[in-house]
Amino acid sequence: MDRDPTEVDERDPCTTTLLQHMIAGSFAGVSEHSLMFPVDTVKTMVQAGGGRGARPGEPFAAGGTSARMAVVRELVAKNGLGVLWRGVGVVPVGCIPAHAMMFSVYEIILEAGGSRQQAATPERVAAVGAAAGGVATLFHDAVMVPTETVKQRLQLGYYRNAQHCLERIVAKGGTSLFRSMPTTLAMNVPYNSLMMMCNESLRKWLNPSGDFNFYLFSGCVSGALAAGVTTPLDVVKTALQTQGLRPPTAESGYSRDVPKHFEVRFRGAGDAIRAIWRANGLRGFLWGMRPRMLQVGPSCAISWCAYESMKHTLDKFGVGRAGAG
Repeated sequence: MDRDPTEVDERDPCTTTLLQHMIAGSFAGVSEHSLMFPVDTVKTMVQAGGGRGARPGEPFAAGGTSARMAVVRELVAKNGLGVLWRGVGVVPVGCIPAHAMMFSVYEIILEAGGSRQQAATPERVAAVGAAAGGVATLFHDAVMVPTETVKQRLQLGYYRNAQHCLERIVAKGGTSLFRSMPTTLAMNVPYNSLMMMCNESLRKWLNPSGDFNFYLFSGCVSGALAAGVTTPLDVVKTALQTQGLRPPTAESGYSRDVPKHFEVRFRGAGDAIRAIWRANGLRGFLWGMRPRMLQVGPSCAISWCAYESMKHTLDKFGVGRAGAG
């Protein structure tokens, strides 16, 4: 029985070209980060510390996620939902090249490893998916780490715009743009390995014949699981990228200029880990786990659905194919 030509054959790696992977990956990245941006802003505010419990000279405030969420709710009630979108303009600048490289490398490794062949064993699918996720992360983070640094500082209400933020960081030597790189890689390599391994394995298990698509379900489950496991490193990464900056409150207001006396508190992950531990102990490394899982789970679902849908659309109309008119 012939298959409907409009169906996406997720098990045929030859249906799309490298250029189509790049275009679809860029589209997926922008869709994912833009749609879930307000939740990402909440997570950044929760993880950055500050709030009512912050003591002068201390980098973090005492108190858990619930207390910090209350501060965020007050901020939104006073200033409107628009505050949760501050910095969204930075998203396409980093996402387009970062996700183009990530998905292209991912697909190349999957094809070379034979994990999308119908006869591939579950072990092969899991192993190749994990390897593809880890390697693809290196290409993704080379672009996204400096982008994330600018984005998170804007999310906390500092600087006039992205250009102003970048200019001020560069004027100080520019090292802040990449200070979180080792921690980010230490988080994202296992995160993407776990997420993509689970995603590929779930799709293989739920859909061994390749006749149906489970992008939303498999993406959401695998993303939320990997996000929860790697939350402690995400807390450290946020501390490195936003150090010296306090989350806004209803009293302090949202739009704030660069700090007059900016101080580098953490030279590396070790400094940040010790400060978080002193302030709140083990629970400090779980700040923002709920909003992180709430953000990353649907984000992955959106990303995979957008990616596969765009691949199919590009292939259907011959966009990105050699010799296509």
